[in-house]
Amino acid sequence: MKAVRIDGQTPGGKRQRLADRLPLDAPFSIQVFPVYACNLACAYCIHSVPPEKRGFIASKTVLDMGLYRKFVADLKEFPRPLKMLRFAGTGEPLLHPQIAEMVACAKEAGVAESLDIVTNGLRLTRELSAALVAAGLGRIRISLQGLSDEAYAYTKRAGVFQSLVENISWLYAHRGDTKIYVKIMDCALGDGEEEEFLRIFSDIADFIAVEHLIPAVEQIDYEKLAGHALADVTQNGAAVRMAKVCPQPFYMMQLNPDGKMVPCCAMETAATLGDVAEESVRAIWHGERLRAFLEAQLRGEKSAYTTCAKCRQYRYAMFEEDVLDGEAERLLEAFCNRKSAL
Repeated sequence: MKAVRIDGQTPGGKRQRLADRLPLDAPFSIQVFPVYACNLACAYCIHSVPPEKRGFIASKTVLDMGLYRKFVADLKEFPRPLKMLRFAGTGEPLLHPQIAEMVACAKEAGVAESLDIVTNGLRLTRELSAALVAAGLGRIRISLQGLSDEAYAYTKRAGVFQSLVENISWLYAHRGDTKIYVKIMDCALGDGEEEEFLRIFSDIADFIAVEHLIPAVEQIDYEKLAGHALADVTQNGAAVRMAKVCPQPFYMMQLNPDGKMVPCCAMETAATLGDVAEESVRAIWHGERLRAFLEAQLRGEKSAYTTCAKCRQYRYAMFEEDVLDGEAERLLEAFCNRKSAL
């Protein structure tokens, strides 16, 4: 097997202890959410829920390229490059007609150590794959829905799964410096299919993993979907930490298609921190709205934010190194001191 199996890990490797690095003068990562639309409706995703039953996500479908260029220029104001700029969000990023140009823009600006895309892979034609590699994409994470055409019935395309395998194989053969990471949810595998998954993809990927189903949104009955009680493990297979403080907004933000910056990658907007059309990204990172949001987390008052009050997702997506509960009082003082110094 050529691929490295990384169940229980991140493709970026060992994480640092987050509490030792806070407060940050620049985010570790920012997620760019290019398109609020998808060409699938996976049963565990908010796109399987009728739009009228979803919470607020974004007021625009496609991120404007001019606004994105302004966003990238803003990132140069930080004292160092991001560790990662990731194109993902509540939608399929490859649906953006200028996605390769977006990658190239960030690469040329040198604003991130790694440029990542999370995709279902269905738009990975040879032409687009070649453009992404040429643009300087660092890593592409391909999330599979299943191992047959039946799993992709939503597309109404015969031969769709075999076409996907062939396109991933072509990308792997022409990947240059781009790393290929193929993953699948455990609930998408039938009896004996894990071995089939490994057989098909282990020689056409650099990294491979089986992830665990986690409760991402309240509108979906995940135990019914799985057919049993969910295992008390994170998406990556580690033990769930019953943490009260969500670590995500302390090290990342997300740019939504409407230009708004939000504090996490939840499938429902927790809070609006600012508008990139009106403020710089650095000003938003050091702004009053994010500071108040973080202090509410540390004080145990996150229920003041409706989405945070009902969110369980962060517990199933965090790592041991991210737990902040035992450091909340010290960090609250540190953030208050930073406010005084600004």
